[in-house]
Amino acid sequence: MIRFFFFLILIPTLSFAQKNTQNIRGVIIDKLSQTPLIGASVQIFSLQKGTMTDTLGKFVFSDIAPDRYEIKVSYAGYKSMTIPNVVVTSGKEAILDIAMEESFKQLNQVIVKANNKGGVINKMASVSARNFSMEEVNRYAGGRSDPARLVANFAGVSAPDDSRNDIVIRGNSPVGVLWRIDGMNVTNPNHFASVGTTGGAVSALNTNLLKSSDFFTSAFPAEYGNATAGVFDLGFRNGNNKKRETTLQMGVITGLEATTEGPFAKKSDASYLIGYRYALAGVAQKLGVNIGTTATPSYQDLSFKVNSGNTKLGKISLFGILATSTIEIGGGNSNTLYGNGNQVDFASKIGIVGLNHFKQINNKSFISSTIGINYANTDQTGYATDRPTDSVFVKEVNEVAKISYNISTIYHSK
Repeated sequence: MIRFFFFLILIPTLSFAQKNTQNIRGVIIDKLSQTPLIGASVQIFSLQKGTMTDTLGKFVFSDIAPDRYEIKVSYAGYKSMTIPNVVVTSGKEAILDIAMEESFKQLNQVIVKANNKGGVINKMASVSARNFSMEEVNRYAGGRSDPARLVANFAGVSAPDDSRNDIVIRGNSPVGVLWRIDGMNVTNPNHFASVGTTGGAVSALNTNLLKSSDFFTSAFPAEYGNATAGVFDLGFRNGNNKKRETTLQMGVITGLEATTEGPFAKKSDASYLIGYRYALAGVAQKLGVNIGTTATPSYQDLSFKVNSGNTKLGKISLFGILATSTIEIGGGNSNTLYGNGNQVDFASKIGIVGLNHFKQINNKSFISSTIGINYANTDQTGYATDRPTDSVFVKEVNEVAKISYNISTIYHSK
């Protein structure tokens, strides 16, 4: 049984597909106005294939063999872009959302500018900002599929404790870090997190649902007014609105994972995206596998995003994260030399639900509004042992719950 279990851990990803080829598709828009770019050129270098975007800014490459590809995008009047490491697997379409920036030329001068890696999504940020992709998070050695552990290796950022993903940015307290998802300030999106903190032992963010995001270490734009140390500005991607896809995955940290996505109807842009994860340690314990400790962490989370697509009222999306985690930490036998018999039961729950509305007003401006609710709860019970009677009694009970509401509106004009 033990050999069979560890053989399963070596299986990285299991996807279902009818043939060993897949599609690369996506949409190309103006970075500032969010309008689609018609007739943009898209090329795959290694395959010498090319295509153009349609009237909605969309493009598609069909029957692409599984591999890593480099894609170049160009459009008259805009800066050309090269997207490396586009991963194509047989069981899942590769979907790209590409925002291009206009190229302004000025005669009789030479202007030299420094440019961060890939630039950032928020154009109001001028310094101390960096964009990172979920591909980087998943490939980073020792990152545990956690954005916080990835950015801990950036300049000016450090992790004080490897058992948690709290980060210290330029000497500031980890409490000053702000998390944001799709324009909404959220509570601590981590398992085993205490109310009032911004870190935890395991991230509740499912990287299979996230898209490329921004990380700020100082000089924040005005919209991040509640941050004092750093900002994670994350976003959930939209589900595949052309066909249904399901992926099963197993990892030591992320556990057993199932992700499904697809359209609501064949002729509609509306889509859904749902991901569920369950801790592998809990499964191992139920199978009778010794993992080396009786303090077995148990956690699970559900992430989702439902997107209406383009409608007369604009784009409406519902997103959220529901997560729960528990652990029982024993202090050893009270009759032993080092055991004190103390025990702590710890449980945490988080609930994040938001509704976003995006409306394109004209070719130069749009308005985006988000309303949501955040719920966080921690329950900690401490036990102690009376040595003379060798009896266990409750020493401390601490339960904290917090509910916050968030509403924001942003008007952007180019």
